[in-house]
Amino acid sequence: MLNSPTCTRRLLTRALTCAALALASFSTAYAQSWPTRSITVVLPYAAGGPTDGPMRLIAQKMSEDLGQSVVVEIVAGANTMIAAEKVSKAAPDGYTLFAASTTTLSTNHQMYKTLRYKPQDFVLISNMLKLPYSLSITPGLPVANLQEFVAYAKARPGQVFSGTTGAGSTADLLTEMLNSATGIKTVGVAYKGSAPALVDVIGGRVQYLIMGINSAIVPHRAGQARAIAVTSEQRLATMAEVPTFAELGYPGMTSSFWLGLVAPAGTPKAVVDRVGTSVNKALRSKDLSDRLTADGLIVDPGTPEQFAAVIKYDADIWGKAIKAVGIQFD
Repeated sequence: MLNSPTCTRRLLTRALTCAALALASFSTAYAQSWPTRSITVVLPYAAGGPTDGPMRLIAQKMSEDLGQSVVVEIVAGANTMIAAEKVSKAAPDGYTLFAASTTTLSTNHQMYKTLRYKPQDFVLISNMLKLPYSLSITPGLPVANLQEFVAYAKARPGQVFSGTTGAGSTADLLTEMLNSATGIKTVGVAYKGSAPALVDVIGGRVQYLIMGINSAIVPHRAGQARAIAVTSEQRLATMAEVPTFAELGYPGMTSSFWLGLVAPAGTPKAVVDRVGTSVNKALRSKDLSDRLTADGLIVDPGTPEQFAAVIKYDADIWGKAIKAVGIQFD
């Protein structure tokens, strides 16, 4: 019979198959013509911060490969949530991309009861960079190393000030972890980004700052803000004289911030693949890779599957830290 369950299932299967083939055909055709205009990468961090310069360098390389301008748009604030919400509502056409971070996809959902976006609002493209942190102190502080810094802060509870870049940021989490691991009690002073916080460390208005290594190298070499420990697994070639936290007895402080590229959910797979090829090509180019590595960054291209593994691993690691220090926001 024409309307039998078996016949109905066959018709439905054929319809779904045709729809899938049509969608795949559209996706391929769209990707072949894409891009026909400029592409925007939304960066959720302040201009002049540790992610700004590297993202612009990557965007320039992608522009050369894609034949269209790749423009970086700064949308900072609210622990990357403003930018994430904006991109989650953007058209899934490949012309709006998002430089998501550890905060966006590994920690925010563990700290906030209510988010302006969901991790599922994005399709993963590729991780790009890993960024270790440094603990940098104002030059006038009468300490020579981490041990002396801890002793100094313990003797002055509530009198030592740290620059922070927002409650719940990875740098803020590391500051809380340091306080917990060492038993010191410091006071956080909030800034809109690490760049203005660094200005006050250099000027002596706050005593220390945990910040991205690429922001720490120049002031460290100039004697403006001395790095006394780094969060990388091994010492960094760019600051080989600075020990790791693990060396100094604090293995729990070993961590890195990452920056990866995503697109709004629903972006055609063929376009996602094309963007992934372009960003990986950029990151693997010797001139760009050498420049980023010289700034202490770890170049980390890869597949969406590898990127997903990074997100999960860091969610587990940072999740333990979040629970340990009891961070929870509405």
